[in-house]
This record gives sequence, structure tokens and C-alpha cells, in this order.
Amino acid sequence: MTARLLDFAPAAWEAYQGQRPHEAGSRLKQALNWLVADPAAARADPRSRRYQIIEEHTGQPPEVWGLLLDVPGHSRWLVVWRELGHVIEIGYIGPAGHNAAG
Repeated sequence: MTARLLDFAPAAWEAYQGQRPHEAGSRLKQALNWLVADPAAARADPRSRRYQIIEEHTGQPPEVWGLLLDVPGHSRWLVVWRELGHVIEIGYIGPAGHNAAG
């Protein structure tokens, strides 16, 4: 298996860096490690959802996915990502809107 790299949008990086390790940060780190290790499993997870509306808006492949996370001390957070070869692009990290679970 080839190692994958993470590439964060600036706002996603700021959101990730702003979390304390004992709070949302540890859960986010676990999720990001999982995405790097096995993006196919992350896509197959019941907490994942494909966001075709984003794909249509950007007009760029590949598929865009969102992974819902239960974060201690917060409600649910969302990690929006896509896989480009050996890179996992993280477009958004932050609170999930009320429609994210649907």
C-alpha cells in the first residue's frame, strides 16, 4: 500500500489546528488517520455521505465525501474530503449543519 498525504484547505487547517488534543482534536486526528490509511473503508462507513452538490458546483472530479464525527463537548462535526491519487484533500472541518446527517 502506498502512503497517502493530507492536503488541507486553509480554513480546514485552521479549524483542525484550533482544536485541543483532549477535545475535538483527538477525534479529528483519528478520523484523518483513518482517511489516510483506508479511504475506501471511510466511504463505506454509514457515517459517510457523498456530496454530489459540491461536485456539481466545482465541476471537478473526483467524488466529494463527508464523514460525520461525534466530538466530545460538541455536537457533530463534518470532515469533507476527496481522494486524488495519493492525496486526501480536506476541504472542510467543522460543525455539521442540521442537514448533514440526512
